[in-house]
Amino acid sequence: MIRCPGTSVRQKLGLTVIAGLLAAGTPASAAQAPVTQLFVTTAVPDASTGTLTISGGNFGTRPFVTFELIPLDIRTATDTLIVAVVPVAAIPAGEYLLTVSRGPAAAENASFPMTLGATDPSAAGGANLLQSSPSTPDAPEPPSPGAEALPSLTSTGPAAQVGDRVISIEDVDREWLRSDPASYLELMRQVYEVRQRILNTMVTDELLAREAAARGISVEALLAQEVSQRVIPMAESAIVSLYLSLTNTRGATLDQMRPALRAWLERHSEPQLAEMSFVEELKKVSTRAEIHLEAPRVQIERAPHDVALGPDAAHVEIVAFGDFRSAEYGRFARVFSRVRDTFGDRIRFVFKSLPTLDPESVAAAEAALCANEQDRFWAFHDTLVTVDVVDAVRITQSAAAIGLNPDAFSGCVERREFRDVIPRALAEAQRYGIQTSPSFLVNGRLAPSAPPFLAPYEYFKLLIEEELSRLVVRQRR
Repeated sequence: MIRCPGTSVRQKLGLTVIAGLLAAGTPASAAQAPVTQLFVTTAVPDASTGTLTISGGNFGTRPFVTFELIPLDIRTATDTLIVAVVPVAAIPAGEYLLTVSRGPAAAENASFPMTLGATDPSAAGGANLLQSSPSTPDAPEPPSPGAEALPSLTSTGPAAQVGDRVISIEDVDREWLRSDPASYLELMRQVYEVRQRILNTMVTDELLAREAAARGISVEALLAQEVSQRVIPMAESAIVSLYLSLTNTRGATLDQMRPALRAWLERHSEPQLAEMSFVEELKKVSTRAEIHLEAPRVQIERAPHDVALGPDAAHVEIVAFGDFRSAEYGRFARVFSRVRDTFGDRIRFVFKSLPTLDPESVAAAEAALCANEQDRFWAFHDTLVTVDVVDAVRITQSAAAIGLNPDAFSGCVERREFRDVIPRALAEAQRYGIQTSPSFLVNGRLAPSAPPFLAPYEYFKLLIEEELSRLVVRQRR
């Protein structure tokens, strides 16, 4: 019932394709206008012309329009009518959010939920094959065909016998993990993610059904009562993080996008988080519920050139696979110190290099190891992750800025003393099924991608608190 608020905007729509279909161009800036309330009354798509006709009022002369957070090109615009370019025929049926803005004030913005295509299965002239027939309350739902014979991924017992030797399923899995750990972990993680999603839905549905029955109302009425009072406006940091997560803003600035970003959070993320908050309360005070499903974990190897920040005895270890030329890694790495300030000796960060294979990326990784030779890795790391461009000049400047011995550092870099380390680091990441930077292993568990609205500090805070809670539950068992 609850959709994950971390679902990417692009995942929801397949908007990578849609964004490519939109004509290129620079969105118009919102013009100054009297603070009269902008409003939208209709939005009519036309598949034959690939346009969207928006009616309303007080649009101004140069409105800024987004469709699911993608800025649109405007074909014509008046104070009451906008014709925007949208590849209607290529967009799947569903509900979408349209936002029109002419300036930063609340009265200068309006959002409009619209529907494209036939969302009712009957409108397509056929049955919805994904919806099972309703069952009576007294009759259990019939099992799916072949369900009784469905093998479990946790099956045990013999898999084969050769002479007097029995090869068990556990033997097969151990050999699989040894010979091809990446594929083993990839499958186990996929299975866990699906199981977790379905389990969360089942637990949520059960909790809501029990609470609704106790109050003598429907689940829908229960949510209507409880969710609205728990909605909390998200902070400016959520707007910034959502903007930074977008892969195609088509040149639009944060200020231009802010009204659309705010509308998106209000319509999607804030209600979903409020519902999740209510469900968490039910788990604690209404019907006790604990999740015992465990994520797959790997045993992290200790490589000679790993660099740690925090004590060995920390309750939570976050292994960061980083590329100094990755802006996204830099965004997360800049809050490591703040996270350590919050959690103290309960948290430990370990850095493992995961550069791309371009020469400058590899050079930065090797230079960081040279800085580590002078016990200044983290100072060098923190300097590099704050700059926009990492190249040879910036590497030299960073070394000087943190007071490295220039001769020892430059000699180490020029001789490429750590050239053999990087291939080993890449091979290690591959064994863990890690392919991109940034990636994080939390006590051996691959951390999920951060929701687009969640700032890096809040992301780490949630991961750490979740892991600390898991450790407490394990101690109680």
